Amino acid sequence: MYKKLIFALLLVVLLSQFAVLTVFAAGEPVGSCASGFTRMMAMEHDEHHHQHVGTATDLNADGYICMMPVTPDGKVHVLVDNNLPLH
Repeated sequence: MYKKLIFALLLVVLLSQFAVLTVFAAGEPVGSCASGFTRMMAMEHDEHHHQHVGTATDLNADGYICMMPVTPDGKVHVLVDNNLPLH
């Protein structure tokens, strides 16, 4: 009986983590970008064809990343998560 109860509790805890991430992704950004970077929605970034330096991973799960062009034509750019405190 205790095994079933523990399993059920662990399952609830595990599934609740996904619900929290979904709530953050639907809201406002929780962090800002460093000087020279532009904040953009992580999903918008997937539509372009170019080269990345860094990672497009949204580590804080708020739905936003930061981008800074490296080349004049903007085809190569740096991507980082928006993890600086909001101003």
